[in-house]
Amino acid sequence: MTSNMVEDKFASSNVPQDHLERENKQSDMLQFSGKAHFCTVSVIDIVNSTKTSATISPSKLGDFYSIFLNSVAEIVKENGGIVVKNIGDSLLYYFAEQDTSNNCIADAFNCNFQIIDKRDEINRLLTKNELPSVSYRISSDYGKVFVAMSAISSIDDIFGPTVNMCAKINHVGDSNRFFIGNDLFIHAKSVPGFKFDEISDEQCNVLKYNYPVYYVKKS
Repeated sequence: MTSNMVEDKFASSNVPQDHLERENKQSDMLQFSGKAHFCTVSVIDIVNSTKTSATISPSKLGDFYSIFLNSVAEIVKENGGIVVKNIGDSLLYYFAEQDTSNNCIADAFNCNFQIIDKRDEINRLLTKNELPSVSYRISSDYGKVFVAMSAISSIDDIFGPTVNMCAKINHVGDSNRFFIGNDLFIHAKSVPGFKFDEISDEQCNVLKYNYPVYYVKKS
């Protein structure tokens, strides 16, 4: 229902040749390129989305997800991030490492705080369309991701432990907060303008194993 909702709005009109060739390779839905990049990966997820969506009529449900996902995707793009895909009411996006890891980390942090700050604006737009307001969580982590070309999309997909962990820790933190995994924390400590508070072990028990998670605050 919401699959690839964001893609058409932000995909470039100048589609690279390798993407055009995919039309002739439909036998494989995903083709792993062998490429790997260090990235800051983020996932934003609506809180209590199942309960919220149950209150919306089927004819308005598409509008609900479209407004939320496209509002967030626009902010990500404006900050130089890459939107990969939406998974239900979640959005996966990343900032690729350029000269140093600090560049993509600072860009990701500034983007995610902007998304938090824009919550009232997003909710006003939802209210204007007679839709319920939203709360959400943003989780991020850092590491190597592997690239796969999709036969049905012009946007490359990403895979790997960093993506998996970023999704797992999204349920650890409080609503309308931004928090990061330990692999990102190790690199982010040297990024000016931010401070970090470790989330308690009780909250992190959802992970089933020991992996520190930290709230990010502006200093």
